[in-house]
Formats: sequence, structure tokens, C-alpha cells
Amino acid sequence: METLYDILEVSRKASPEVIDKAYKILAKRYHPDLKSGEEKLVAEEKMKQINEAYMILSDEQEIRGSREN
Repeated sequence: METLYDILEVSRKASPEVIDKAYKILAKRYHPDLKSGEEKLVAEEKMKQINEAYMILSDEQEIRGSREN
């Protein structure tokens, strides 16, 4: 089963900065507006996964950061 970290292609110990950078790179690579035909459908699904993983992991990082302060 693919984890959120796998979707963003980062390690489980990735810093918030690494997660942000990975998200931006993947968003450019899989943006549906840059694809056509069948590739566009695949890219749309991949972007949904990428966005969901990023939202969860970035929120998790914020929660951890606020607990440390």
C-alpha cells in the first residue's frame, strides 16, 4: 500500500521544507493542464493524491511544530 510519503516521494523523516519542495516538483510534473488525452486523466488522479498527501502531511508538520513551542 502506498503511503502519503510514497506519494510525495519523500522519506518519513522529511522536513517541512523537503515536503514543500517535493509537492511543488510533483505538481509541475503532473499538472493536468500540461497534459492531453489519456495522460490528462491519469494526471488528474495523480494530482488528487498529491494534493491530499500534501495537505495531510503539511498539517501534521504544523501540529508537530506547535507542540514543540
